[in-house]
Amino acid sequence: MTAATFAAAPPSALLDLAESASRARPLRRWQGAQKEAVRERFSAMHREWCTAWIPARDASSHVAEVQVVESESIEVLASHDVACWSFAAKRSAPLPRAKSASLEVAASDAVTSKAEGFAMSGIGRQMFASDWGAFGTEKKESPPIATAVVRAAWTDWLERIGALLNGFPVEPQQASGAPETSSPSDPWSGVLSVRWSWCGGTWTLRLPHDAVAAALFGSGAETTAASTPATATAPRQSLGQALDGQTVSLRILLTGTELSLGQLQDLRLNDVVPLAHALDSPAHVVNTIGSPICEGWLGRRDGRMAIELAASPVASPHVATATRSL
Repeated sequence: MTAATFAAAPPSALLDLAESASRARPLRRWQGAQKEAVRERFSAMHREWCTAWIPARDASSHVAEVQVVESESIEVLASHDVACWSFAAKRSAPLPRAKSASLEVAASDAVTSKAEGFAMSGIGRQMFASDWGAFGTEKKESPPIATAVVRAAWTDWLERIGALLNGFPVEPQQASGAPETSSPSDPWSGVLSVRWSWCGGTWTLRLPHDAVAAALFGSGAETTAASTPATATAPRQSLGQALDGQTVSLRILLTGTELSLGQLQDLRLNDVVPLAHALDSPAHVVNTIGSPICEGWLGRRDGRMAIELAASPVASPHVATATRSL
């Protein structure tokens, strides 16, 4: 076998061990039952808050259609003419778990923000109906007690979300720039977007994997399967080490021979049946379903038959026939 038999190997697209340590990340995806559990928890939280603060004027006033989707495509937030409250996880270094009021503390830094003004007005309209529409005008200011009740409801709403997320720290995400702001996709990251109608606007939570896990496991609820792989926190290994325990079966094929029925009948023990496989032709190495792998030369090692693997620059007629039959 000469060096010209082998073609130059193309550069590998796989990350080496050093690049894996700095660039690789675990792939995470939630099952349908787990996303449904998240949807039910937020739906129940919304319903309980409405029962505590919002007068029930009709049967559907406390029911919200909660949508839970994975971050697989570009997400467009609502336009500015519709109130939209978006909360996302902090992008700084991981923080220790805070108390359930951490969400309220994060939101209190933006008391004068337009988003919070929409939220307070939305709660007021739900509580006091048409009476709240006159508040805030030059002729009629909002009564202090009404404002206090609305703010208490707003604080309780944020605390309920903080408790549902088991104190996972999140902060307001304000839309900026164009009337419609896009949130980039992040597939296979475990990020879930939870969205539902709330007090005349749209409430959006962009929850990272850890926040979703806090909502599921932190509440003591049982889930059908854990979404985080067991090896997520294990030391990273090279591809060869990771696949060391996996086995694959190989078959070594030789070109056979044909016998007539008469020759078959005359066969006796110790007869030698010559094969059509030439001595200077390599054997064919295939997998269990017949797909060609490479060629090989028969030999022996340590008292056993062995096969020396060799590259096959041109597919032999036998390999081509096996490929067409698959």
